[in-house]
Amino acid sequence: MPIRNRPGEGESWDERSLLLTMLTFTQDVALWKVRGLTEEQARATPLPTSPLMSPANVLNHLRWVERSWIEDDILGGDSHRPRSRPDADFEEGSALPLDEVIRLYEEGAAETRAFFADADLDAAAAVQPPDAPLTVRWVLLHLIEETARHNGHLDILREMADGQTGNY
Repeated sequence: MPIRNRPGEGESWDERSLLLTMLTFTQDVALWKVRGLTEEQARATPLPTSPLMSPANVLNHLRWVERSWIEDDILGGDSHRPRSRPDADFEEGSALPLDEVIRLYEEGAAETRAFFADADLDAAAAVQPPDAPLTVRWVLLHLIEETARHNGHLDILREMADGQTGNY
């Protein structure tokens, strides 16, 4: 299935459709960068200054980022994100088989898209910072930005692992 970064023929180009298309695009690129790696390649941490920066760890981190922003910040609940140490969600990616990391991310990404498909983008998040109101729209944009930023990391890690380059 090709990865699309804009609505298809006959699809809406309204704000929500564009935002969900870009979210899906960044999620699909993250998966594309990790699929096809061996267990060893997925756990390799070739950047000496980032000892937890492996493809599996980054993908697992992205899963928890999406879940915690929705469940903890927007809804005011508890995502049960690993927080015993600052990088616990990265470390968890090293402990899980790669196919499990991918499956959990795919499931979480689908849940994230389903949430934003129906959410009131202007609604205030349950958890508010002291300096400015936080809306559902801001969280959605932030998740697109964060996933895109980590896709840059995944791009470098994939090229270092097996030489594969490109976006999709």
